[in-house]
Amino acid sequence: MGERDPSDTRHVETHPAGGEERSEVARRQPWQGGIRLEPLANLAHELRTPLQVMLGYVDILREEWAGELSPEPLEILERLRINAHELTHTLGNLMELATAQAGGEAVLEEEIDVADLVDDLTCVLEAANRRKGLALDFELEEAPKSILSDRRLLRSILVNLALNAIKFTAAGSVIVAVRRRQAGSGEEWVEFEVRDSGPGIAPELLDRAFQPFAQLSNSSTRRHRGLGLGLALVRRHVQSLGATLEVSSSPGNGSSFVVRIPIKGAGVAAA
Repeated sequence: MGERDPSDTRHVETHPAGGEERSEVARRQPWQGGIRLEPLANLAHELRTPLQVMLGYVDILREEWAGELSPEPLEILERLRINAHELTHTLGNLMELATAQAGGEAVLEEEIDVADLVDDLTCVLEAANRRKGLALDFELEEAPKSILSDRRLLRSILVNLALNAIKFTAAGSVIVAVRRRQAGSGEEWVEFEVRDSGPGIAPELLDRAFQPFAQLSNSSTRRHRGLGLGLALVRRHVQSLGATLEVSSSPGNGSSFVVRIPIKGAGVAAA
């Protein structure tokens, strides 16, 4: 492989033996979303409020009338709840992406308890996985006790990566791993990895996957819904945190997304 252009902050390395594509999206990669999102974000804001009210009524029906309803209406309520939550998440992503595009994404560093963050993530994933029944696993043996970062941005990164993994994985597993790493030079960082046993991403589609509103399938009968905002938002948040994102994927062999956050001074407490 030839020398890298120092100005190219996105590194793609192909491994011919396994046909696997590894793509590193570095924090200096320029924002490439050419669509003006502010009007769409305003619309999303107006839609989200009545949607949240509707979700509240659905939860009341499920909690207070569960013993009086037959399985069929309970199933209808569950489907309504799942779809409404998906739409709420999409609208939230649109609003976040518009804020980031406008340069209004402030980074507020705080000490984050890793176990608490994973517990929060677990609740979100278990709800999303209720109907699919995938194996969810969390590898925390090498995780630090805490990390100094922006909790809101880090949570958004992990939620979007993990929900994507659940959405695109028909059977098998989704694994979230947290570990502390140190290079020979003494540089330290914390890795957050989300990997799945899904269909994988073709090498020529990796860059496209991170573009706002991009769909990896143009078919009118594509199986998976969504606006294609999750990975675009992940990339933007990674840039804001001064972190890096590496993707390893190949068709038929699942995907792995690794976020590396550098440790600043005493920014991490040991487990």
